[in-house]
Amino acid sequence: MKPILTGVALLLATSAFALPVEYKTLHLVSWAYQCSLRLAPTYQMQGMTSNLAMQSAIQLCSCVIDHYRENHRYVELQLMPLPQREAFGEMYSQECVDYPEKETSWNL
Repeated sequence: MKPILTGVALLLATSAFALPVEYKTLHLVSWAYQCSLRLAPTYQMQGMTSNLAMQSAIQLCSCVIDHYRENHRYVELQLMPLPQREAFGEMYSQECVDYPEKETSWNL
């Protein structure tokens, strides 16, 4: 397990120099956490167990966040008016639901 973690750490360290870090890890983790907490009850109301609902919510939230990261710089997203951010969120959510097998360029 340790060699795998070391390999991942090295991969991330070398890729950090290739791309500027715009979305800090704390921001991404908080975003995914808050999103999944709000979305999981929707899946539970559809009959999913709490664990499966949370997994499904995390998957959809991660997909939407990846779309934001692909299409918007961090600073641009912070300055974007709330109605516009929400409109993009709806559009990205629909894309993730309609094409769950389509991976974004952030996915390895």
